[in-house]
Amino acid sequence: MADESCHLFNVIYDSDDSGEVDKYWVLENRGSRWAPESCLALSTCSGIATDGEYWVYPIVTNRRRTKIYCHSLVTEPSHFITLKYPNSFVGHGSSNWITRAQCQSEFKPPLRQTNFTKVKIQIESMVVNGTDYTFTSLTGSKPIQYGYARDCNGEHFRNPCPHFGTATIDTRGTGLIVDPTVEFGAFPSPESFEGSTEDFNRSALGDQISFTCAGWCGSCGPISGPIRFQHSTEFISAADAQAIICHK
Repeated sequence: MADESCHLFNVIYDSDDSGEVDKYWVLENRGSRWAPESCLALSTCSGIATDGEYWVYPIVTNRRRTKIYCHSLVTEPSHFITLKYPNSFVGHGSSNWITRAQCQSEFKPPLRQTNFTKVKIQIESMVVNGTDYTFTSLTGSKPIQYGYARDCNGEHFRNPCPHFGTATIDTRGTGLIVDPTVEFGAFPSPESFEGSTEDFNRSALGDQISFTCAGWCGSCGPISGPIRFQHSTEFISAADAQAIICHK
């Protein structure tokens, strides 16, 4: 066995279609081979121009292997996380009122809803760009930012009072989670009165977050700063993305 330790996330695998590992390279700063830290670096060093899932090694993650969907490689490479499960954000507003009264049991459709199949990140910081709607499906007149919800059906302390604004974040299958230090709540606003998050849930592994937004009207989302991703303990198969080796 070699004297130096081999860190799992500093290894590039070359696998066949079945996921069997044919060979691998240990990344060393003193070597002639290196791993791309961004989609731009990947495209520049390899000449690859096909958008798709690649292994990227961001500096901010200490170069841990990260599955990234590289988009617009030919023109202006950008970074997306492919979401395998529903990530849905719903807004209820005054246009959904049947009458101007709090705590209505029904609403006038449609609710504003944005479903993300991929979410954009800044690779230098792993911060989510929640206002990029390249890979979304939209309902209603205006999209809802990733991680946000809105409700206009009644002050949170009223009971019974249904609330229709919801948020669902699900990063299972990505190898990433929302940074546990990111807090969610209602935003103070001159237009909001008695808003709050209700039924907040964050799974034990941190890969699922959901909440309901309540208010008259209330807007809810990350209140401690932008949403950031970090690596989880989940193992993602080497066959899930393509590994590119750069040469000095």
